[in-house]
Amino acid sequence: MSLELLKQLDPDLVVIPSREGNILVSNHFQGRIFCEIDGVLLHRFVEDLARDPDPVEFNNLGGNSLWPAPEGGAFAFNYPPKGNWMVQPGINRVPTVTQNVAGDRVAIEKEIELVNRKGTKLAINFSRQVFTDDLDVNYAKYMLKGVAYRTIDALMIPRGIKQEDALISAWSLEQFPGAEEVYAFGCCETSAEGAFNTDFYGDPLSRLATKGKYFSFRLGGDHRLQIGIAAKSHPVFIGAYSPRRNLVVLRSTALREDGRYFNIADNDQPNGPWSAGDIFSIFNGSNELDFHELETIAPVNVKEDGTVGSSILESRSLLLTGELANLRRFLTEMLGVPAEFLGDK
Repeated sequence: MSLELLKQLDPDLVVIPSREGNILVSNHFQGRIFCEIDGVLLHRFVEDLARDPDPVEFNNLGGNSLWPAPEGGAFAFNYPPKGNWMVQPGINRVPTVTQNVAGDRVAIEKEIELVNRKGTKLAINFSRQVFTDDLDVNYAKYMLKGVAYRTIDALMIPRGIKQEDALISAWSLEQFPGAEEVYAFGCCETSAEGAFNTDFYGDPLSRLATKGKYFSFRLGGDHRLQIGIAAKSHPVFIGAYSPRRNLVVLRSTALREDGRYFNIADNDQPNGPWSAGDIFSIFNGSNELDFHELETIAPVNVKEDGTVGSSILESRSLLLTGELANLRRFLTEMLGVPAEFLGDK
């Protein structure tokens, strides 16, 4: 998928130069973010669906999209009252509008209405600020090309809502092609033992491994799987190494002390919304869907009067391309990722 084709589909695409590539922000595609290097899109982008979106079903186009959490449980945004899984029109189809644009940044937003499983209606201000980023990561000595960007995503409830009626979290899902022979990994401040929430669907344990403060999640296989990485484990970053695409992706988000993390998982959450508190998640689309996601998650802000007012998420993404040997050396030498977590290519 090329940059020029995306420009044809979205003539108002905002292009922000970043290092050796560009950050692409699309109002037409609901505020999704894409990146390119040498004219090639690095994110997943489904051209046929972009040309002819489904008027009802979820248009899973790819890119980096902002979602509201939780997906399941009593306050689910993906299960309306007495209904099946769906993505609400405010997320699925409503375009964003540019509020401000400069050479190295853009701000976009939209006003939407969401209804949760409990039946609570929420008026939401959905906004994204996207900046080129100056991550202090020396990848140039490994002869790699990179794009780096930072986002401040916010879901604001102007009038507030009682927390017994609704919870909300800003949730950034960054999607890439491929699952088989893609190696996801991450790092915690001290130990990766006990960092995982595996209560989504399926059993990912056979595909997980830890070594000190690092962990790996081998993607692919026959079943969709997802893991969460608990905020209480103080994870530093997550990432993925895709040998078939000569691509490394790293994502990070700082632990926020001004809110409370809760369970975002797509299940009934029988132990309630506070039974988990993940700051990262990794989705393995398996051979069935053939894509994966690196996800960052914000806490909910609860005001002194007990009402829910907002959720704000600041994330960073670094995308690198180059020779496989150089990508592996960067990961093992600069970041300390164990070589056995990266396959044999």
